[in-house]
Amino acid sequence: MSKVVDRQPKLFSEMLFSLFSNKLTLLLLLLTFVSALAVVQVTHFARQQLIDQDVLLQQRDELDLQWRYLLVEEEFYSQHARIEEIAKTQLKMKRPTSKDEQVVVLQ
Repeated sequence: MSKVVDRQPKLFSEMLFSLFSNKLTLLLLLLTFVSALAVVQVTHFARQQLIDQDVLLQQRDELDLQWRYLLVEEEFYSQHARIEEIAKTQLKMKRPTSKDEQVVVLQ
């Protein structure tokens, strides 16, 4: 059993030696790690952008709904019959009759 334990450090050192002895292999290994990290980073960035886009689309939909409610409310408040009713009840206004009209002639 001690032979197996003694061989493991040698095996590891031999692997490191063969790795560092061949510069091309080391360069390709480093490039592979850098490429893998870049893929992870770009994927994370793309997912974050999709999440942000979804939030913005939801906000747009909510604002669009509020805008439609405001248009309906504006239409309700601008109805002629409603304005005339408020003028009669709250402001005590009335339509002038022909007796109340005066004609002014300009020369």
